[in-house]
Amino acid sequence: MDFTTNDGIQLHYYDTGEAKPVIVAIPGIGGSSQMWLDVMQLFKNDFRFIILDPRNQGLSQRTYQGQRISRHAQDLAELLQKLDLHDVIGIGNSMGAATLWSYISLYGSERLRAIIDLDQPPKMISDQTWQYGFKELTWDNYPEYLKIDFGNAFYAHIDDEMFAKAKKEAEEHPYLAEDNYLCLIDHAEQDWRDVIMEMSVPMLVLAGKNSPFFDYHFAFQMQNLNPKIQVKIIDNCGHLIQAEQPRAMYHEINNFLKEAAQWTK
Repeated sequence: MDFTTNDGIQLHYYDTGEAKPVIVAIPGIGGSSQMWLDVMQLFKNDFRFIILDPRNQGLSQRTYQGQRISRHAQDLAELLQKLDLHDVIGIGNSMGAATLWSYISLYGSERLRAIIDLDQPPKMISDQTWQYGFKELTWDNYPEYLKIDFGNAFYAHIDDEMFAKAKKEAEEHPYLAEDNYLCLIDHAEQDWRDVIMEMSVPMLVLAGKNSPFFDYHFAFQMQNLNPKIQVKIIDNCGHLIQAEQPRAMYHEINNFLKEAAQWTK
């Protein structure tokens, strides 16, 4: 399915469509929605599962416009409004989590029930205030460091069929990192700690123990920011938790949502 944003960009989303509690999932930068297919199957009996392809990736339009996290947050806001979605469980992998935090900073959390962060710290650049950034990225090498080829994002084996679908999508709708470089720069520059500290909705942080991008200990540092944050570390898992360990992700999210429901009573 597609919709057109207020700046004229066509975005694609997948929607199981049933009238059930709603999950909206957002891939990371350059990520494929095809990598969420196993998770979608696990959740679809109990949830309406929606995956949004961010601008410039997946089946969404390629454009020079809106290469910033605030615009991605507005894209999400327009989707939620278009589909009249409320009590949404937002799941964001990598930059997808940043999109959710940006959404809260701009629009509040009225439409949200809970957030799940998949392997994304609130700050990408390490400095004296934060030691758990992206690989070796510091203010001294930013932004040139972001042009390096960082290799595979995953650690564990990904289902062959799902991997093949993602590969086919990449061949038919290639993601061009150089054309979306300004978005990566904007993503890397953000610091979401102030938003997370004031967040009123519960959040689960799932970190891949073997992530090639982040030291999983960042998740425990996030837990210190807000008492509504829970943390789980996923063993034998890299950065793409939704693709590498979909069943473990499904189990942890279900447990979290049951506990979160008790908090809000």
